[in-house]
Amino acid sequence: MPGSAAHRQCGDFLVAELEKYADHLWEQGFSYRDKKDSTRVLKGRNIIASFNINPRRNFRVLLCAHWDSRPWADQDRDSTKHNQPVPGANDGASGVAVLLEMARILKQHPLSYGVDIILFDLEDSGDYGAEQQPVSRNPFCIGSDYFVNYSNTYRPSFGILLDMVGDRNLRIPKEGFSVENAPEVVNLVWSAAKRINARAFVDETGNPVIDDHFSFLQKGYPVIDLIDFDYPYWHTTEDTPDKCSAESLEEVGRVLVEVLYRY
Repeated sequence: MPGSAAHRQCGDFLVAELEKYADHLWEQGFSYRDKKDSTRVLKGRNIIASFNINPRRNFRVLLCAHWDSRPWADQDRDSTKHNQPVPGANDGASGVAVLLEMARILKQHPLSYGVDIILFDLEDSGDYGAEQQPVSRNPFCIGSDYFVNYSNTYRPSFGILLDMVGDRNLRIPKEGFSVENAPEVVNLVWSAAKRINARAFVDETGNPVIDDHFSFLQKGYPVIDLIDFDYPYWHTTEDTPDKCSAESLEEVGRVLVEVLYRY
């Protein structure tokens, strides 16, 4: 949960792990004032790990996920647990887990172009309906929105966001905003999935989801979202590791490897 000791310790762990592999790592700290309580200021940290700083092929690709978890389990079936934090095994940790392994692979097998792994903070501290009431409600995806708006020189050739990719019954349709705004990247990823027979990647368009790719798309940067939103433990105290599958994580990782090393 953002602001907790566990949140700080998790961020420190992720920095230490990525420093083992990245050519350059930096943290982007930021603050966000709660619209419902102006005395409350959230502190966030985006973690950016770059590989191949001066590539032979002069472009960069983005891989990203959010590393925070929701402070309130407000979708829990037990209303007495609505003020408890969400463990976030799938909603947060799954995408991060895949990207930590990708960092190891990128270190061992350098590419001819640059890759950046970004772990965004404060993705899950928003209020439902914030798009309709932006003055009085906090948005989701605070960290990625901050990054996009305050890192004006960063323009990836394309990007892939991982969110909720660890479900034991993984099924990833083509997210709606991705299809509408970055169809060429969607085709790139689903073609790679077909080549390696990654069956979780289904050839159908799913609902649009406001997620960490959205601010990039608004700026015209083709970043797509890989997300299995059909997850009954979303924003509940039951989003725990036993709901996740190493095989699902591996399948997503294999697709990323196929995309990057064939590109």
